[in-house]
Amino acid sequence: MTQTSYNNLSTTTENDNNGKLLRGMVIGAVIGGALSMLDSTTRNKVTETTKNMKDSTMDMYSQVKNNPSEVKDDLQERLKSASSVLKEAISDAQNLYEKVNNNIIQPVTMVTEESSEILSHAKDATTDLKDIGGKVKEAGDEVKGSGYGQSQGA
Repeated sequence: MTQTSYNNLSTTTENDNNGKLLRGMVIGAVIGGALSMLDSTTRNKVTETTKNMKDSTMDMYSQVKNNPSEVKDDLQERLKSASSVLKEAISDAQNLYEKVNNNIIQPVTMVTEESSEILSHAKDATTDLKDIGGKVKEAGDEVKGSGYGQSQGA
């Protein structure tokens, strides 16, 4: 029972904090907007932008009201055109991916594999060369160590 009351208290506190935060943000935005209106350039820009938005909206509204089918057809045509351009862009992207894959990634992969194979062969050759060197040294030691070679030289 005590645990439940703590959970409810925690939730209530979070809601109160969220409400205070939201209220503070709204008040800050209003104060910031009001302060920015003290500048005449900002006021003029806001007034001009608002007038342009109003004119644009009223123009669109009158076009839709006077000839809704033309607006609908125009919008559909724009959407078809945009769709066509988007399909073309997707196709170009797929072609680019295939070019990159075929002309860059696959050759790099092949070079990497061949390099690994060459490196492996080089390591094998090094091992073989060490074995040959060991046999040559052994043969040299035998020649130096034989009683016949020492007798001849003496």
